Amino acid sequence: MLMKPSVINYLQSVKSQINEITVDDLKQTTLENALILDVREPQEHQQGMIPNATPLPRGVLEFKIFDLPQLKELSEQTAQETPIYIYCASGGRSACAALALQQLGFKQVMSVAGGFKEWVNSGGQIS
Repeated sequence: MLMKPSVINYLQSVKSQINEITVDDLKQTTLENALILDVREPQEHQQGMIPNATPLPRGVLEFKIFDLPQLKELSEQTAQETPIYIYCASGGRSACAALALQQLGFKQVMSVAGGFKEWVNSGGQIS
């Protein structure tokens, strides 16, 4: 008997292929040469964003990633070495986005577990 596909199983599969970082670890990380991507939708960005994050909705991520000012002047190889931390509302879309960027050749991609909700709940600053 075939199992009905489920979002939970899909996300477990995605998360088994990526690296996740906790909000607490993100707060301790030196982000000087890193890129923080907010892959939520534009109306969600109005709730606030993690400071220094770049809004890039999940739906256009693969098509616009190399157009970002932080990566545009770099060679593709150098861009792919840039540490990238991705968050969404709760961690699902960012996990999918992390997998997509890995498939594009990015080597240092982290999805923020719990996303923006966890950031706010932990007392993280928003801009």
